[in-house]
Amino acid sequence: MTIAAQPPQRAQSRRVAATRLRDDHHERIVIRQDPDTGLRFIVAVHSTVLGPALGGMRLKSYPGGLMEALEDVMCLARTMTLKASAAGLDLGGGKAVMIDDGRPDLREARLTGAAGVIEELGGAYVTAEDIGTTTADMDHMARFTRFCVGRSVRNGGGGDPSPLTAATVLEATRRGLTAHDGSGELDGRLVGLIGVGKVGGALATSLVEAGARVVVYDVDVLRCERFAAEHPGVEIAESAEAVLARQLDVLAPCAAGGLIDDSLARTLDVRVVAGAANNPLSGRRVARTLAQRDILYVPDFLANCGGLIHVGLEWYAGRGGASESELVAGAMESLERAIATSQRERLTPLEVAERQALERVEAARR
Repeated sequence: MTIAAQPPQRAQSRRVAATRLRDDHHERIVIRQDPDTGLRFIVAVHSTVLGPALGGMRLKSYPGGLMEALEDVMCLARTMTLKASAAGLDLGGGKAVMIDDGRPDLREARLTGAAGVIEELGGAYVTAEDIGTTTADMDHMARFTRFCVGRSVRNGGGGDPSPLTAATVLEATRRGLTAHDGSGELDGRLVGLIGVGKVGGALATSLVEAGARVVVYDVDVLRCERFAAEHPGVEIAESAEAVLARQLDVLAPCAAGGLIDDSLARTLDVRVVAGAANNPLSGRRVARTLAQRDILYVPDFLANCGGLIHVGLEWYAGRGGASESELVAGAMESLERAIATSQRERLTPLEVAERQALERVEAARR
């Protein structure tokens, strides 16, 4: 792995010792710090074997500072490689994070600076919205870089990818339930959903419409209250721990990653884990702990691939290829194959889905 910095004019860069982090063979990592705007920005390109590395730009605070942000973006970039491959897209995996220090007055200037870094990469990385960023942010960044998707329809983009992400999670949940106990019916099921942001909120709405009983929690209490007011019957939990302590048909992690560690996996009382969050498990071995307790973990990069499909088609607009519905259907077929294969080979669906995705990357590399 190389860590590269290409600072323009007065911007500063910092070289970080990567030996403390899991490598996973990232192609490029760029770290940029700008003292004028306070920008602290990292781009991780995991793979460009199948195509340009497309992945969202996350605006998030990191109490552990730069090293915590670096670990997060590296892990997310690898997940995007798996997601793009599993979804049948001719795209690689990458991710960006901009460290949030609570200065909204500098947001626009920092977005401009981040766009400049992405433009310098010459198309190796294509950005999109993610946690903390919006379609409006992508419209702004697109003024300064060609390598930006997730723009508004009025500005030539495909619009917010969140609805398709939520729809894909919903379908993956149905298929997970079918594999676990023979029925994908959601009517009457109890679903615990953590995180009711853009995707989580859309997913919760669809679950309610499908007849599921839904209990939600979000760190933004007002967001939870607004959602419950709009959806009578939805229960608000007092904490994430309160959701995790419930006996659930489905646990849907829809916030930041790392929610479920091995200790929690040994106490959960759920049938299926399927959500919109990237990397909701603290490590890959957690999936095996869940499987040992007859809990089906639906691989996150298949469950939530709808958003990447949406922005991926925006990037390749007018160049032919499969339609959005065809790609989503293909991803769900891949999910079913992964689950069926895992049962035959006594592996977890996550292990099989990762293997399938990486085989496609390796075949293209050869």
